[in-house]
Amino acid sequence: MQTQFRTAGAALAASVSILAMSTPALAQQAPAEEASKLDEIVVTAQKREQNLQDVPIAISAIGRAKLEQLQIEDARDLSGLAPNLTISPPTTNFSAAVISIRGIPSGAQETFGLDLANAVYVDGIYIARSSVAGMGVLDLERAEVLRGPQGTLFGRNTTGGAISFISRKPSQDFQLRAEAGYGNFNAWNGKLTLDTGELFGGLKTSFSYAHSQRDGTVDNILEPRDSLDPGARKSDAFRAAFLADLGGTGSIQYIFDWARIHGAPPAFQLTNTADGTINPPIVINGQPVVATQQAPVEQYLAAATFLEPGCAALGVPTRVYRDKICLNSNGPLTDKSWGHNLQIRNDFGGFAVKLTGGYRQYQSVNEGNDLDGLGTIQGPAFTNATLFNGMPESLLQFIPTIPAAARPFIAAAAVPTTTQDLFDITHVKKHKQFSTELEVSGDSDLLDWVVGGFYFWEKGSEYNPQTSAFILDTNSIFLANFGPLGPGFAAANPARYRAVVTPAILDYTATNESKAIYGQTTIYPGGRDSPLSLTVGARYTWDSKKMVRVQNGAVPLTQIESGQDSFRKLTWNLMARYEFTPEASVYARAATGYRSGGFNAQDPVLPGTTTLPNFKPETVTSYEVGVKSELFDRRVRLNIAGYYNIYDDLAVIVPVTDGPPGTFASRIGNAGKVTYAGIEADLQAALTDNFSIDGTIGYIDIKTKTFMAGQSTTAGDPPVNIASVVRPTYTAPLTANVALNARFPVGAGGAELVGRVGYTHEDGRYSFASAIASPFNDLLKSDPRDVVDAQLAIEKLPLGGGEARVMLWVKNLTNAHDFVRGIDFGPLGYAGGYYADPRTYGVTLGMKF
Repeated sequence: MQTQFRTAGAALAASVSILAMSTPALAQQAPAEEASKLDEIVVTAQKREQNLQDVPIAISAIGRAKLEQLQIEDARDLSGLAPNLTISPPTTNFSAAVISIRGIPSGAQETFGLDLANAVYVDGIYIARSSVAGMGVLDLERAEVLRGPQGTLFGRNTTGGAISFISRKPSQDFQLRAEAGYGNFNAWNGKLTLDTGELFGGLKTSFSYAHSQRDGTVDNILEPRDSLDPGARKSDAFRAAFLADLGGTGSIQYIFDWARIHGAPPAFQLTNTADGTINPPIVINGQPVVATQQAPVEQYLAAATFLEPGCAALGVPTRVYRDKICLNSNGPLTDKSWGHNLQIRNDFGGFAVKLTGGYRQYQSVNEGNDLDGLGTIQGPAFTNATLFNGMPESLLQFIPTIPAAARPFIAAAAVPTTTQDLFDITHVKKHKQFSTELEVSGDSDLLDWVVGGFYFWEKGSEYNPQTSAFILDTNSIFLANFGPLGPGFAAANPARYRAVVTPAILDYTATNESKAIYGQTTIYPGGRDSPLSLTVGARYTWDSKKMVRVQNGAVPLTQIESGQDSFRKLTWNLMARYEFTPEASVYARAATGYRSGGFNAQDPVLPGTTTLPNFKPETVTSYEVGVKSELFDRRVRLNIAGYYNIYDDLAVIVPVTDGPPGTFASRIGNAGKVTYAGIEADLQAALTDNFSIDGTIGYIDIKTKTFMAGQSTTAGDPPVNIASVVRPTYTAPLTANVALNARFPVGAGGAELVGRVGYTHEDGRYSFASAIASPFNDLLKSDPRDVVDAQLAIEKLPLGGGEARVMLWVKNLTNAHDFVRGIDFGPLGYAGGYYADPRTYGVTLGMKF
């Protein structure tokens, strides 16, 4: 813990020191003409183009040049680049992302029952599922990270925030851009973008295609081909955009995108095993609470046979990173997504109208995922019919159900064996969604306003077979059921620890529908040039959800199980902004947000029914104050925000403890009341014509007040409040990022040498809410991350009427092997997780005509 605080303090001190050192220097340079000014940043966070400094909410924006320099192509690449933004990697597919903004994660559960707390938008279209929140986006113009509840203007109500990607519009002129690169792990990529320029009738079009591939980053010694090692992938993406003017006052834009990623899932590494020791009740505020009991996996593995050479040495659980591992079933995995986006807008003079519609589909097929990292293991298998195999006849004679003639045969029979992995899964997930939004807006000298309506529909299905080896201590059977004979059977037991092979299939379909109406207006009491503005907005949302389950175990259900419910909520937003000077303003904001309730795909039905229970909606009330400033003749931009959020019925993920025996799943539960208090800052500073810095820092303190999830040891007693032992999930209390940028002219042809060195810190984070249901939770806390990235490029090299670029880049320069995400399998008795990519580096060549 002390090490964590020292790391956090160092990151904070570094950021503050940079600001402190740079400010006097800039103050001295302010009169000088050689210092460059910062570019104005335009955002659309309030449904209209505005200067970022004029928007009274906490928002970070990353422009096109920086996106290209940092090679940002999806939401996961943004982790740590905005205050209080962390994004955890996927586990069993390529496109997933667990996004956390201001301490609120979207949820690591990728079933179709939970909405996102942090929405992802691509050109105004809401991306509904966390399993595709990390989808790649081609040809980006900018990315905006909105922090705090988005309960008024954006498509789906969110409680944490939103990430909005805005792609580049087709150019007025003909352009051809090409890019190719190569790096370690045999990684290579290519990208081609063509803008046709203006065609007939003012039509402009743009086409982009990208391909990338690499070998795995961890060596699976059971796989001879590097191209199929864990983390190996091939991806292809295509985007076409068409933009037509409407008489000079409006436009029609249509975008089609398609992407496919194929490869091997990331490597799961075994880090912890249980020995079956009874976990005593955990006493919380004087009340004993039932703790999850764990299977004796440690003893089973000690006696098991590793069938592949070299895997026994890799079968010992460890938190130390391994670059070699044994995975006897790992892939292939294929994710595909595609979609249509139509935007029609027109300015009628007194008001403007915009219609946005989108249809998207997603499919993920995982043909095998090894979630133990052990290779093929062989050990004793349990069945009722073979319980007495290998027992001496002197004991078998006391079992009246065993005929005398059968005793010699049973005594000589070996205990059967199995090669079942501790846990393996496959899945087929399909999802489709449709959304449309109509908004009408206007402005005058005294006010800006927008009203609109939103409709969303989705359908998702999941077919998820999983098979586990639940380790059973068979001595417990003898000692509990055979009276005075029990100790004798236990002493003679030829295989005390045996695996119960437990197949199960989860098969369900979910449909969701959401409708909303909204409005917001900003009033300028003294006219648009007056220093004061007041904003008020509201949104009313209706959500309807349904889930139908046909299997949740070894065999299909005899009766279909289902759940259906509806939720509704009014959310509002109040903001005030005061501009002291054109360069400095303060704002205050009070807002509410809401995340719909839903259904857990693996919950048992309500007793005596075929009805699935639902979890409740999550609501938040947020209070925020901030300062936005541009200092020293727009050479320093410093924005600071502080916030206090109160959540009711916060949706959290806890492992299932009453699911089918030998299976693993997690469910959504409502935590009750949780408060979040934090502070964050964004800094950009132009030091000279040649040097600039940018940085962010965010800190959050989370306190769980109520979490009625403890099971009392006294039958019939109500749930126990376990808030004192609850941990925030997928949340880094401190995030910090700082980068030094340099730009120098090279020669007389306009070429420039461009460099950047960036450092990002993220505190370690927990994967589950408590050690009550997840006994290994504290041991699985991820490592604090301290990552250094760098880029060095020569740009604008003259090339036959165009220009070229050569860039060298490196990610994770120090080759830090950080543990980034854990999975505690609870009753199954083991845990493990995933490590960040090692150091990667390469060269990229680009040209533009």
